[in-house]
Amino acid sequence: MYRSIVLEGVERLHLIDGEGTLHHGADQEWYPLSWQRRAGCGPTTASQLLLYNSRTYPELGLMTVTDKDGMVALMEEVWTYITPGLMGVHLVSHFTRGLERYLAAHTIDRTVVSLAIPKEREARPFLDEVVAFITKSLQAGQPVAFLNLDSAGIRNLDPWHWVTVVGLFQVSEGSPVMLTIYDAGESFPIEFSLWYETTGRSSGFVTLA
Repeated sequence: MYRSIVLEGVERLHLIDGEGTLHHGADQEWYPLSWQRRAGCGPTTASQLLLYNSRTYPELGLMTVTDKDGMVALMEEVWTYITPGLMGVHLVSHFTRGLERYLAAHTIDRTVVSLAIPKEREARPFLDEVVAFITKSLQAGQPVAFLNLDSAGIRNLDPWHWVTVVGLFQVSEGSPVMLTIYDAGESFPIEFSLWYETTGRSSGFVTLA
């Protein structure tokens, strides 16, 4: 394989519910209120970043989460910092400002880092730059939050939605760049290079450093 990067200790994002079922990360459907379940992908994904850091770097003093119930408690708390509006959390800046406020309020020694993908193609970073951002984050031991507003040709990626990137791979030089995504408690690949070429809206990536 040309390249294969997987978040070290990716199983630290896994959660067990009361029936013993394994989930690949959290699911916004776990929120108790209907509006939270509809619009909660942003705070859910931010909670994923915090979950991984709490389990990987316990010295940070983040909320301890051991199961689904604990994750819902974290998601509820993060909701108060990253609160969706009528359009959800459709801006990278909305996500980053809320996450920064959460870290400051809890005196967590982490920095929020983001990469915006503008709607205008001529203003976008090159694909290699985006791949480098994701690769650097994963290799540094940080999952990546991904905002996708327009799925374009990617059928298994929901539009107007935040998901968590935990891996990147490419079979050979020149072949499609693939991402491994955690969303709704499931793990699946998406053809990222196709998304990059076809998406028609702005988007972006956020991670911790």
